[in-house]
Amino acid sequence: MAQHYRTQGIILRKQDIGEADRVFTVFTRDFGKLRLRAVSERKITSKLRGGLELFYLAEIEFIQGKVYKTITDAVCVCPYPIIRKNLERLRVMERFAQVADELLHGQEQDEEIWNLLQETLSVLNRPALKGHDLKILAYYFLWNLLASAGYSPSLAQIVAEDPSIAEFIGVLLKSDSETLQDIDLRGINETRLREISQEHLSQILQN
Repeated sequence: MAQHYRTQGIILRKQDIGEADRVFTVFTRDFGKLRLRAVSERKITSKLRGGLELFYLAEIEFIQGKVYKTITDAVCVCPYPIIRKNLERLRVMERFAQVADELLHGQEQDEEIWNLLQETLSVLNRPALKGHDLKILAYYFLWNLLASAGYSPSLAQIVAEDPSIAEFIGVLLKSDSETLQDIDLRGINETRLREISQEHLSQILQN
């Protein structure tokens, strides 16, 4: 008899396969990143419809088959409705999900990344969030995802080679990104930069 597993998960990506199935990439609270197959989910009569939309926080039950882990039940816990109604926020979350899918490998529980994803969705779902805040959130998410996934990028190298990340750093340091090359980065290490991004995020949450 197949063993059933139950956990909460955030739906990061989905892919249509076959006539009516879908494969979902889900970051789960208890098992880390999983690829889960939902049989006949695209049919109107499927009991799984409504619980597996992108960026939902969902309660998911699945079984381990010979090839796929197959979803047997899915219930939406939080749909984050404000994100879904705002095209800019939706695009930001799509990019976050893509980066997370590319960086995270294997099946392993990771409380830091789970909390980061939940926190990011909660902030994106705040009504008063502004375009400037999205840049701060983008850097906060990316830097903490890299750190949690075990990467140790060189701050100076990032500024020199990646204009988009340099712009985020410029926002955090309240400096024009074009002048960052002249800033002495020796006193602004990765730990301090994460602290600065956390301070900015706290300010956003207080608004």
